[in-house]
Amino acid sequence: SFYLSDSRPWPWAYRAMAPPPGPLRDCSPRGESCARTLCAALADTGLKPEVLHVVGASEAELSMDFEALSQVLPPGARIVLIGPHAMGAERGACAPREEKLVGPFKCRGLQVSVFPHTYQRFLTVCHTAETPQLAVLFHPGLDIHYFAWYLCLKLWADSRTPVLITAYRRPENTGETPQVVKTLLETLVGVGSGAGMWVIEEENPHTIEEGSFNAAYFVTLGCQGALPVLAEEMYFALYQALLKLGYPFAPRVGYLDVGSESELVMATNPRLMAAVAEGAVRAAKVGEDGCDEETAAEFAMCVLDSVMGNGAGIAWRASDYTRSACKNCGDGYDDLAWHRTICPAMGLLELNTGDEVRLANLTRQEFNGREGVLGEFNSAKQRWVVNMGGRDALFKAANLEKMPAKK
Repeated sequence: SFYLSDSRPWPWAYRAMAPPPGPLRDCSPRGESCARTLCAALADTGLKPEVLHVVGASEAELSMDFEALSQVLPPGARIVLIGPHAMGAERGACAPREEKLVGPFKCRGLQVSVFPHTYQRFLTVCHTAETPQLAVLFHPGLDIHYFAWYLCLKLWADSRTPVLITAYRRPENTGETPQVVKTLLETLVGVGSGAGMWVIEEENPHTIEEGSFNAAYFVTLGCQGALPVLAEEMYFALYQALLKLGYPFAPRVGYLDVGSESELVMATNPRLMAAVAEGAVRAAKVGEDGCDEETAAEFAMCVLDSVMGNGAGIAWRASDYTRSACKNCGDGYDDLAWHRTICPAMGLLELNTGDEVRLANLTRQEFNGREGVLGEFNSAKQRWVVNMGGRDALFKAANLEKMPAKK
């Protein structure tokens, strides 16, 4: 099959093609690797999705071989490329781009749209968008951005949306290697009985850059059991599973994808240490068996030492750096504008205790239009408390419309 050939050019590579429309780019080696990997995964699963969400999209996804994809997808299939870097937002940007769906653009018989923002904002802003029949994440960094990705993974697992995820193998065999990604996914969603891990391809024939880019791919479908609401509730299971591989699980809390690459990875970066420590502390304190603050801090020090070297934990405790915390969801952040892109308490507009709101976008139409007043944001449930006529109920931020202030 054309999508399983790794050594020969594809037949259409020689055709004269019109330039891709809108923000889409000419096919690049990375874009071709992504397209071939996606085609292979579709062949493995037999899926023919009419709606695909490619999440965390950037240059590689914008430059995919859409002609190749048109050969395996239904005519007119809708592809939405979603990600803050999908239209040029670079690291260090002071704020994400406008929350607007761009397109669709007709490309090789497909309908391709771009949403240059996070998936969390896409779900809120584009609430009428079609439900994906396949979600695609090319080397998303689940290990370090676990807290930011978790609610997306839970959403797809709960709705049994198939998810394609690839791995990235660095020359020193660090980072989100195939074994790390496989273990992380198996721990989260399980294996067997028609749910959890569906496809495991630890040696992707369509990898490039000496086997690093798209080194492996995996497809998940649902979950063996319901995932808990909070990411920290799965932290220790992941920590222990990856520890067996000799891999230090130390995900960051918050959107830390701003600033220079060298600054982000520096062991002495106080922002990075605080973001990692916050995740460990939350994991240690969560649930009925959670420990006290001091014990949680000691665990965070161990995590920091394991990933940044001996002394990192002590350096964190000695640092006078204090993260700002969201007044609603409680998460720490380094940049408020970027935090709002993933904050579960954000509606279409910023919501705060005391705001008058109207219910909207609910499946049960009879509730839409009802009005109430916001209480506190319930972090444990990831929902707002809404008082309606003396009774409290919980609703997601995406189902709340902020009403204009009364004059």
